[in-house]
Amino acid sequence: MGSDRNVHDESAFFLELNKFLFRAAHAEWDYPQPALLLLEVPELRQALVEHLRSRCASRGARAYLGWRRWLRGSRIEAERGLWGWKDPRNSFTLPLWLEVFPGARVLNVYRNGVDVAESLVVRERGRVARIHNAVRSCRCLTHEQAFELWTEYVAASLRLTAALAPDRVHQVRYESFLAEPESGLRDVAGFLGLDLSDGEIRALVSDVEPERALAFREDPKLVRLYRETAQHPLMQQLEYGDLACLPSS
Repeated sequence: MGSDRNVHDESAFFLELNKFLFRAAHAEWDYPQPALLLLEVPELRQALVEHLRSRCASRGARAYLGWRRWLRGSRIEAERGLWGWKDPRNSFTLPLWLEVFPGARVLNVYRNGVDVAESLVVRERGRVARIHNAVRSCRCLTHEQAFELWTEYVAASLRLTAALAPDRVHQVRYESFLAEPESGLRDVAGFLGLDLSDGEIRALVSDVEPERALAFREDPKLVRLYRETAQHPLMQQLEYGDLACLPSS
């Protein structure tokens, strides 16, 4: 997943390339919709794909590969075994990356929108101490707008992955994975062609925290948000709209 991962396990190399694509569309992580327009301009799309190919074959890829792998072969595509990267922006830039790496497979992980909204709001409200903060998102200072942003990301990821063959994409429901992590990891490993022993699987899921699933139920204000959003089409589509999951009043 890269030798240059940040605290969110995102590769700095691929993160910067996705940011470059967003800037080309005048998009930002919290206003991502313009990024889809890149896919509609053939000349620009081709130029961006060529740029990505060039960067992935450049010395800059050394940060992702690390020195040892870089010395073995300077191209990411030449990397032996499985490799990949994590970045929510892939939800919008995926078609460009699939032109660069046509054999890629996609793990699409999604989570209940109310818990995602809470996570975004907590993070962004922690950044309001300074008047000028280049990374703060004013859009994610309210749960309603943060929830709306969740719908944009998840809708884009579902639409773009729906065009792929079944053996190219694996949908991972966050809450289902937390409920049965060993089974969930076996499914992921099978999809990726990884042969993991029972001991390896147990070790990998040892830090999973099942209580993080549907955590909003512990907070009355988030329960109210859930009641307001449960009938949203995307919540219904992903089977998050069942009010029976709420604590009794």
